[in-house]
Amino acid sequence: MTTASDDDLSARLQRAERAIAARDDFLAIAAHELRSPLNAVALRLAALEMMAAREGSESLRVEIERTRRTVDRYVGRAVVLLDVSRLNSSGMQLSPSRVDVAELVRNVVEAHRDEAAFHGAPLHADVEGGATGFWDAHMVEQILSNLVNNAIKYGDGSPVRVKAWTDEAGGMAHFEVTDGGPGIDAAARSRIFEKFERVVSSARDHAGFGLGLWIVGRMVAAHEGVIDVAPVAQGGSRFLVSLPLAPARVAGRQEGR
Repeated sequence: MTTASDDDLSARLQRAERAIAARDDFLAIAAHELRSPLNAVALRLAALEMMAAREGSESLRVEIERTRRTVDRYVGRAVVLLDVSRLNSSGMQLSPSRVDVAELVRNVVEAHRDEAAFHGAPLHADVEGGATGFWDAHMVEQILSNLVNNAIKYGDGSPVRVKAWTDEAGGMAHFEVTDGGPGIDAAARSRIFEKFERVVSSARDHAGFGLGLWIVGRMVAAHEGVIDVAPVAQGGSRFLVSLPLAPARVAGRQEGR
């Protein structure tokens, strides 16, 4: 037999669920509305970049390319909103395809060249082997991109090193991102993958939602992987992501759907 208090609690839960659904719908719509015009600008810049290359204007091509990368970063910020909505969903679906590990690292590092140069942070990459993983390509790129972006922003101009290697016998791929910045104290490391947490105490000097590492953690978990953060002996932080080359939840699914 239900009581009035039970009915009241049930009604409150239903209202909360509707509010969460409305929020996620809003985030998805906002992300779409922000991303669509930015994508159009990026495509136009790509066309201008090709025109400049055909006409032999290398300096103009380089400047257009830099502008296009800036637009791409803003598109990425809009995608963050879509990712939040997607990761909050209990029915989240992955879109698996074959992802070349070396190409993934190369693309992420190249996308952050200008930002690294702006911060005076030398950016290095080292990839061992040539394996591929069966992952959601957007998600794994976001995982690595967020880690590289944080290392550049909070590394105080120290070198940022990106390393990837695979243990094909064990069926795992490993991605490591290290910097020589101020590091993260033990108390912060215990909560760093929670929502709205900032990486270091000086994070208020940098724009952001405080969602980057929460998103990374959720995406890693979605691929049945693990992520760990540890201090570096000479100062700085080391993030290590380990992903199964073929997570069980995506094994057997049609590629590139």
